[in-house]
Amino acid sequence: MDAFNSPNPQMVVDVNYKLRSWWIDIKRDREREIHQLLGGLTYLIFVIPNPHLISALLEFSDPVRMVFKFVDFDLAPTIEEISGFIDMSYHECEMIVPYKPSSREFLKSLGMKSNPTLPSLDLGWIHFDFLYSRFGRDDSYYSFIDEFECSVEDWETYRLNTFAIALLGSLVLPKIRGRIDTCLGYVVRDLAQREGKPRKTLVPIILAEIMRSLSACVDGRMGY
Repeated sequence: MDAFNSPNPQMVVDVNYKLRSWWIDIKRDREREIHQLLGGLTYLIFVIPNPHLISALLEFSDPVRMVFKFVDFDLAPTIEEISGFIDMSYHECEMIVPYKPSSREFLKSLGMKSNPTLPSLDLGWIHFDFLYSRFGRDDSYYSFIDEFECSVEDWETYRLNTFAIALLGSLVLPKIRGRIDTCLGYVVRDLAQREGKPRKTLVPIILAEIMRSLSACVDGRMGY
């Protein structure tokens, strides 16, 4: 999980309206497939974050013991609770091990051609607005057809996977605001069901990210 480590993790204080629009558009026909891929994580799109409440809770956080310590009891999130909250199984599933893809590998995983105008890919990130412009709207394929090496039918599947990448990179495993970690391309690939291959899960990564982010908050390294 080192691929997601960042010296200044970000607190999500609002949800990009483009992500909401993207979800409303694709869920009409693909909601079941998205749920199979992301479980209940799509509900985060309509959660209103409260940074003041989070700041208040941090007063009770013990980063050494990884618990919230109150007067006469301790409270800590468990893998079972995370699994139930996001409606994503972890039993008999393999944990995803992310790694940084090359720029060509990442674009190919989206059905796109190599693009030398995206130097950020070599640094391990891509901007949310780039993904939205190419996959967020119904007419995106035809607006940028010269950048794709797939048919419009295949683009529909890539569009769904790219939405999953954008959601995870915006709300679950965020980097600097607007930047999406390219490692998530392979996370989504591994989440997708493939007949004859072991099912993989995101649950341990989410629990680890919660713990890491809590420690960063207490240490004063959390960005907004």
